[in-house]
Amino acid sequence: MVRYCVMWKFKSSDDKTPKELAEEVKEKYESLMGLVPGLLNIEIGINRNEGATSYDAVMLADFENWEALAAYKADSMRDNVIKYVKTIAEVRAKVEYER
Repeated sequence: MVRYCVMWKFKSSDDKTPKELAEEVKEKYESLMGLVPGLLNIEIGINRNEGATSYDAVMLADFENWEALAAYKADSMRDNVIKYVKTIAEVRAKVEYER
């Protein structure tokens, strides 16, 4: 099993707080469950601890294998989510590892 972990800091705006943006991202990513082959589980956690070194949200996604993760990264539904997230994310960090 492969785990894909991504953390984001979202840009502040006049319209939405970083927490509101994190809620939108959570909804968009969780909507992929059951639609992307090889995606076993996806969870988005929204940080409730504010601090200089804190990120706003984290995604943990589990895949059957490395090939399933590669297919997920190439999936058009995921690509639509990524395009949106790139417009609101200030910082992004990721880790991929085998479990």
